[in-house]
Amino acid sequence: MASRKGNHSELKIDENSLVAETSIFSRFLNALYAILLGTVLVQVFYFFTGSGSVILLFNNAFFLAFLGVCSILGWIVGDNFIVWLKEEIGNWKFW
Repeated sequence: MASRKGNHSELKIDENSLVAETSIFSRFLNALYAILLGTVLVQVFYFFTGSGSVILLFNNAFFLAFLGVCSILGWIVGDNFIVWLKEEIGNWKFW
């Protein structure tokens, strides 16, 4: 197979639509914020069922695993996951 040296295609990138890479500090803040919002989401369910406070769950392995997943998703997905958590809390608030 012969290569075609005369057939060049030019890749055009719209520089206005480029976004900056997320910094490590910003990812860390997103992870912490996701943990906080995950805790608030569980507390909203606890208010609905009348079970008490989410503070009682901090020795529960499933709750800590849930917060770990929230942290990882906050780190990887970032702002989109934070916005999704806020929307879920807004959908389930009962006050």
